[in-house]
Order: sequence, then structure tokens, then C-alpha cells
Amino acid sequence: MKKVTTVMSLAFLALTQVNSASASSLPGAGIDNITTYLDSAYFNGYVELNNFDFSNVWKYTAIAYESGNQNTVSINSGPGWNPADASFTTANDSNFGQWSNVNFSTEQLYFEDDNPTDIGLDPFTIANSSFFRVFQLTSDSNSLSYLGGNALTLALGTIIVGFNDNGLGLGDGDFDDIIVALQPVPIPAAAFLFAPALIGFMGLRRRAKNTVA
Repeated sequence: MKKVTTVMSLAFLALTQVNSASASSLPGAGIDNITTYLDSAYFNGYVELNNFDFSNVWKYTAIAYESGNQNTVSINSGPGWNPADASFTTANDSNFGQWSNVNFSTEQLYFEDDNPTDIGLDPFTIANSSFFRVFQLTSDSNSLSYLGGNALTLALGTIIVGFNDNGLGLGDGDFDDIIVALQPVPIPAAAFLFAPALIGFMGLRRRAKNTVA
């Protein structure tokens, strides 16, 4: 009985050590692929999306990565773009878990690596599916405590994007080179109340102008 107890204790200790190592190594390692990450104890359910059309204002933050290469996420791109200008980079994960905003009506969210560059996320379709896998959480996540002072909990409905640098042609197909969470920024209720009033005011002003004329 003592031998069995000892074996069970060692097995439990081994499991504890593996889980602890995985948690402490995030966000920069310990991820086999995007689904392994989403199947971890930090998450409670998700569905994969085949396409997604972003619109209006969203907030986004990087939450994990596996790549040894430098991968970045930015609303800027093109000639003269510098990786140091990126919102998030695997070269420095100190701001992972902090939110930034992107207005998809006028801006694009670019994922970058050495080759190719300028991979736009929106819209997510079969055309860019060799670079992205996109998921939606079906339950609130647990706290992403490995982010330390930036730890956060992701709400049901959060979009999770996994980036595969170099695409399927040259990449390893794990879609975890940098992983980003996105949530829509709701339009304030006051805006819905203000818009009809503004339209009505403009109508009255136009009517008064026509009467004077």
C-alpha cells in the first residue's frame, strides 16, 4: 500500500510540475498550436469561424505567442514602417494584456513577419486563411494570470486570432506565432439618442432656411 501511495504521489507531483511549467512559460513558450492553447485550463469553450467581417471600433490585445521570430501586430504598415511602432511585438511582451483600439471602418490590423509582410486581418476569409485561424469564445475565460500585472479575463464572445507567420506555404501551421484577442467597443447609448435629435435639428434648420428664402 505504501508503494502504491508513493507511486501516486510521484505521478501527481509530475503532473503538477508540468502544468506549472506550462503556465509560467507563457506567453512566450509552452504552446504547441492555437487549439492546444485554447484547450488549456485558461479557457472554457470556443468555436472556430470560417469567415468574419469586422466593422467599427474594436479593442485588441496580444495574449500569447510561440514564435522565435519577431512577429508584430499594428494598425500601421507600408514603406517606412518600423517594427518599433507596432502595438504588440513578440520581441517585448511587457504590454501583452493591455488594450489598444482599431477602427476597422477606416483602419486595418496588420500582422507582420520578415516574409511576407502586411497581412491584413479584415475581412477574414479563405483568401487569408493560410495566415489566420479565428475563434470565438462560448464562455468567459478564466484569468490569464500568466500575464502578471496585465492579467485579464476574456468575456464570452471574444474573438481570438491565431497568426501563422509565413503562411501555410512556409510556416509550420500552428497558428500560434502571435495570438490576439479582440472585443467590439460598444457605441455609447447617448450616441443613439443624440443621432435622431441631430437629424431632426438639421431638418428644422433646412425648413426654416427655405421659409426665409
